[in-house]
Amino acid sequence: MKKFKYFLLGLPLAFLGACSEDMGTEPGTDSNPVVTMYSYTPEISDGVNPDNDVLVRFATNSAVTDLYYLVESEESANAYIDANGSDAYMQKVIDEGVKVDVKGSENIDKLITDQHGDIIVTGVATNGGARSMATVTFTGLDWTKLCSGEFVPNNLGMPNSICDLEQCVQDDNMFRVKDAFKPGYSLKFKLMGLKGSMAGKIFYPVRVPEAQTGYSLTVGGAVSPLWVIDVAGWQENTSLATDSGYWCIMYDNFFCEFNLAWMTNAGCVAPGSAEDGQGNTSFFNPAE
Repeated sequence: MKKFKYFLLGLPLAFLGACSEDMGTEPGTDSNPVVTMYSYTPEISDGVNPDNDVLVRFATNSAVTDLYYLVESEESANAYIDANGSDAYMQKVIDEGVKVDVKGSENIDKLITDQHGDIIVTGVATNGGARSMATVTFTGLDWTKLCSGEFVPNNLGMPNSICDLEQCVQDDNMFRVKDAFKPGYSLKFKLMGLKGSMAGKIFYPVRVPEAQTGYSLTVGGAVSPLWVIDVAGWQENTSLATDSGYWCIMYDNFFCEFNLAWMTNAGCVAPGSAEDGQGNTSFFNPAE
């Protein structure tokens, strides 16, 4: 394998998982109303955009008779709590929030849509004068267009797509090829904090987390969704992210090369690699 030796600054990379939780007050007994909250990335479907929509689960214990939730910016919520205290904020949630029908111990899912920036969802469980609070946070992403171009999967006979390369407003290290696979199914990637030069051209290695394509594939007689991830993620080997045979990179002119592992429930069905001239590297070609 060829190794590229001109990398400069290295920064740690972290990706958000698909699920997070923020526990409420632990009950001593079920005489105390308690709600525990979880957040999930919703499946892409008509009218659902995981960049700006979040699925929140409210798990109540048997003492809960009423449940309320409020969605607002983290900045506003924190400012209110700093000025008035947590008890006052719980009352605000009750007064201004959405009331949810609940009968004791339940799991209740709510899809919260069209959120932008850092928001917080606060749940308050009550039983008479007793109450408790829990929260989950979410960052709704916004994007700025950098250029138009064409995404070339170059694997599994997938069609090319005319699309845009965009940069995230909330995180300028994050990019996406919008609708790379089909409408609503984009390819996100994030700078690693590395910089290289090859044949006089500057480029930046990137990491590609798991991305759904919206397509399915029949493998061994079973139909499976098709998704992609960078080869380093598939192999759980970060050194491959800086190996010229397997890396994903973006050049200064926004031309991108992606060596992707095309995945199904049965495993990888088409590993992308520039090694040995296999020619199944995916590209984003900016329009001239």
